[in-house]
Amino acid sequence: MAKPRDAALDAMRGIGIVLMVLGHSGFAGSDFIYLFHMALFFMLSGYFFHMTGEGAALRRFCLRRVAALWLPFVLANTAFTVCNNLFLRLNILTGDPRILELPGNQVTGPVTLRDIVGRTAHWCVFDGGTQLGGALWFVQALFQISILYAVVEFLLRRVFPRRDTLLPQGLLAGILLWVGEQCGRAGWNVWGLGIVCSGYSLFFLGVLIRRLGQPARNAPAWGRALAAALAFAVLLALLPFGSVGLAGNQYPGWLFLLVASAAGWVLVYECARLAAALPVLAAALAALGRAAMPVVILHFLSFKLVSWLGLQVLGGEPYLLAAFPTLYTGGAWWLAYTAAGLALPLLAYQPYRLAKRRILQKLGRA
Repeated sequence: MAKPRDAALDAMRGIGIVLMVLGHSGFAGSDFIYLFHMALFFMLSGYFFHMTGEGAALRRFCLRRVAALWLPFVLANTAFTVCNNLFLRLNILTGDPRILELPGNQVTGPVTLRDIVGRTAHWCVFDGGTQLGGALWFVQALFQISILYAVVEFLLRRVFPRRDTLLPQGLLAGILLWVGEQCGRAGWNVWGLGIVCSGYSLFFLGVLIRRLGQPARNAPAWGRALAAALAFAVLLALLPFGSVGLAGNQYPGWLFLLVASAAGWVLVYECARLAAALPVLAAALAALGRAAMPVVILHFLSFKLVSWLGLQVLGGEPYLLAAFPTLYTGGAWWLAYTAAGLALPLLAYQPYRLAKRRILQKLGRA
């Protein structure tokens, strides 16, 4: 009989997705969110990691990672490249040099069929990416980290068949974390390998949390609220000393990264456990968690709807629609961007989810 899913862990994914979109929306508290929100996903992946020492298990794991991470990375970036010229006509992208006056923006030129083929070859080896697919850096990093962790796990189980792999994996995670910190200070991150070195420790941290065990599910609500408040206080205390930009492998130091990530896990876990007691909220967060990949891929594009509506109401040059990631800041604009960045990908995901369910039902696997 299958073990029932933990509603709190499903809710954690949903909370993480909300935090990711919120962090990109121009929200005033983005620096706080950046302390832990992407580390949370690496840790969740480590928490769910399980693999035996058999070669067949390693092959199955790698094939699942290819299907779940590598393929979406390539297809999404290729789709954005195919649509490049259409996006130029719609001002979703722009070749107008005035866009460079806005920080973080770039001029985009038209592409040819040869460009599409050439760039797709680059996407296949994680060499670069598209602006609208900018959040896919995480998908690349998670693929690289999980494959590396699985290979190391396989080798350790082969070399030491009767030994626990937790200690040697922890030692390797510590070494790679030091290497990752040095890479960040030197500004070296070729093929995202600096991120891989730093993120490996976060993946291991998730494995360690599962091994140690979570607090009892029946803990009182006041205890969970207190734990969440203490974790929140720790993160607030860390905030004046810097933030975490895992996309560029930037953080103040290895201890800062680990403490912020662990505090973020506690905060999100306890909030998710409280949310799990509210069926409607838990279901909404679980739905967002299931749609994590569509949200990662589509939320920057979804932001354009809010910018377009703002231009229609407030006026402005058409090229401003290409402002990345958002055109408008301040006030409550972050609410509109966050709503669009969550709702539109979720709606786009539903036809695929329903079609998949019907196919599985026909095959007798549902």
